[in-house]
Amino acid sequence: MNQESISANFLRGVPAEEALTHLLPMVSEGYEKAIKRYGIEILQYGHFSGFNRLREILAKTHNVASERLIVGNGGLEVISLFLKSLPRESLIFIEDTTYDRVIFDASQYGHKLIGITMTPEGLDLDELNRQLKRTSAAAFYGIPFHHNPTGINYSMENRKAVEEICKKNGILCAWDICYEALRYDGKKNEPFTVAEWGPVLMNSFTKTISPGTKCGYIVLPKDRMEFMEKVVSNTRLNPNLPTQAFIADFIESGKYKDYLQYLCNLYKPKMDALNRSLKAHFPRTSPDRIAGGFFATITLKKITRDREKSFINAAKEAGVNISDGWGTVAPNLLEEKYKEGLLIRLPFPACKTEQLEWGIQKLKELEETFK
Repeated sequence: MNQESISANFLRGVPAEEALTHLLPMVSEGYEKAIKRYGIEILQYGHFSGFNRLREILAKTHNVASERLIVGNGGLEVISLFLKSLPRESLIFIEDTTYDRVIFDASQYGHKLIGITMTPEGLDLDELNRQLKRTSAAAFYGIPFHHNPTGINYSMENRKAVEEICKKNGILCAWDICYEALRYDGKKNEPFTVAEWGPVLMNSFTKTISPGTKCGYIVLPKDRMEFMEKVVSNTRLNPNLPTQAFIADFIESGKYKDYLQYLCNLYKPKMDALNRSLKAHFPRTSPDRIAGGFFATITLKKITRDREKSFINAAKEAGVNISDGWGTVAPNLLEEKYKEGLLIRLPFPACKTEQLEWGIQKLKELEETFK
């Protein structure tokens, strides 16, 4: 790829096309196999809380009873169900930046969100405790593995401390673990231990299989299941059963594990290119090292609020498609974040290594010369 034709697109966190191309034969075979195996059982109404076999498989993964697990139509649906299950106008603690759809969806139920500052280790525990002295909350929502949008990985100690604080204060601790399996540095993330009280776990196959499969699940404390089932029944009847049957077989066959390894091998060179470029051009505005997931962030300190649109347009003209990351910022922290400079989210798996390196360097050059 020559310099004249190169461009970089940092607009959406989508899987790489080569990943979906690699997956296509397995999906085609898997759906046919599921239909032949289960027949009209997965075409009719039924399996209200999700396809039973898939619930059993996932429950075993988390060492819980399958009765504590609901499988739905994607990660966003189960997050939405969780938010809908809370009393209207609840107070929810979130990270200072988080998955933007959570912020939007919470507002639909009238919830108030309070952002807690993040550190390289995870959540600022002192700030969390200070907030709890001022007010009580219904829940905490966090993304502990390869955080969206920053890429930060919580330390084990920080995760456990957050859970203990939540448990002590009667707060539902809800972890979104959709990036847990997507670690590319050869190490494995330490999974959560789920007790009777929690934590709540939410997961999705959007990034580990494909967005089009639309399958996610939630693990809840047993005493919340009856009410959650009422919430589900008022939202939809049964989920996408053919997809869930396919995923159940995909996992049992061992092909899912193989595909995850393929993804990690595919995305590692992209992650390495991202880390090299961030270290070279934005060493003080990003985590020291991204270890997996789909995202990183940078802050362009010289681009003030009044210059954002002009800078984004200039970047587009130069071949770098970006958008601001303000939709990911907790509402109570927006004004302070504005003062730090333009926040940019960098999704990387769909980019080629040369696009990543060129695009990040170009953003730095534009920031330095922008007038």
